[in-house]
Amino acid sequence: LRLLTLALAGLSHGRPSDAACPPSCPVNELSKLYDQYCSDKGTFWQSKHHYASAYHQIFGSIRNVVTSILEIGIGEDTAPSVASWLIYFPKAHIYPIDIKTTEEVAKRAVPGGATDRVVAHQAKFGCEYNRSMWSDPRVHLTLNTDASDPAQLSRVRLPPQLDIILDDGSHRFLDQEKTLHVLWPRLRPGGFYIIEDILIGALPWDASHAQQAPTNNSDCGGECFFPQKIAEHPFLLDRFGHTKGGAWTRLRKETQELLRKHDWFFSVTGVHKGGGLDVSLILRKAGPAIGSEGLGGEARPLTPPSTDNGAALTQARSALQLAETQQKSLERQHSELQQSLRSIEQAVETRCTQQEAVRPADEGSSTVMYALLAASVALNCLQFVTSRGGARGYRRVPNRAEGF
Repeated sequence: LRLLTLALAGLSHGRPSDAACPPSCPVNELSKLYDQYCSDKGTFWQSKHHYASAYHQIFGSIRNVVTSILEIGIGEDTAPSVASWLIYFPKAHIYPIDIKTTEEVAKRAVPGGATDRVVAHQAKFGCEYNRSMWSDPRVHLTLNTDASDPAQLSRVRLPPQLDIILDDGSHRFLDQEKTLHVLWPRLRPGGFYIIEDILIGALPWDASHAQQAPTNNSDCGGECFFPQKIAEHPFLLDRFGHTKGGAWTRLRKETQELLRKHDWFFSVTGVHKGGGLDVSLILRKAGPAIGSEGLGGEARPLTPPSTDNGAALTQARSALQLAETQQKSLERQHSELQQSLRSIEQAVETRCTQQEAVRPADEGSSTVMYALLAASVALNCLQFVTSRGGARGYRRVPNRAEGF
């Protein structure tokens, strides 16, 4: 009941109009999709996390080569993020996993049931429900699965490797850490693993989470039990151990090792009452970038010239000398051709002068004669250039400025 009350409170003003922008409006394709389907990852629905501000920067340039994304937690019955991913990643298979049971979902989905009421309520704010996505061959929903239970999670049918994994499940630190280690082996090299809502209240909303990640917050209403400062969260690994006994010491040894071996950063896209932040932890597994396969795989590291590479250097110098010799030969041929063309021009000019002196009275005959004369000159020029080029094996070699 409390969760529903808070959700409705967040909707009291509905979708902001264009005239109200800013402070909360979609700024890219992904945020528009989130708002279109009423996702709290967007700009106006419920918690208004604005996560698309970060995700579009990361995925915008590779969205057409992403082939798979797994998300834990579908949220409301309308699964707004699943609907968004389906459009945003046009070639990706989507693997939503949720703790809801098949019976629960079926009961809510009956005509006039809870799902229809959610759809009707969201429609008041201009949101859509893509009912057909559940029959789309790219969507593979798995229910009856607690993502914090490694045994249950390991039974989910998944591809050998996933491009993107997103944990939007319980929001509890210990659950997130367990899930990370179960799914990390499934993440492809160069793939992204995202843990959402690490500084926003856990679900169900109660104070028990404070035992996992203690905090000392104030002026934040019912969310004071949850860490609202990045430094308070265990996932902020202190690489140098500056904070003795800090929150990071609650990390498992395996988690600390994982964070030391791979890239990671926090994405902050919003702030809540009392200082709580919209934060995702984004990890990138070491390896070639997604989509680099078509470009020959991971780029080779740059290496300085080696003093032992004498043979290659000698070969390069020989190639340069050959190019310079060919360049001089071409310049000489070019000069000879220019001289020949000037001689032809002089001959043509002489003949034209002679013809002008004895212009016939019949203009029609004159026109034909001039045409034949021009064709004859052109043919002579063509034969001359062809014979000279063929005799000398003429071919163009780039000059030194163009490279070779």
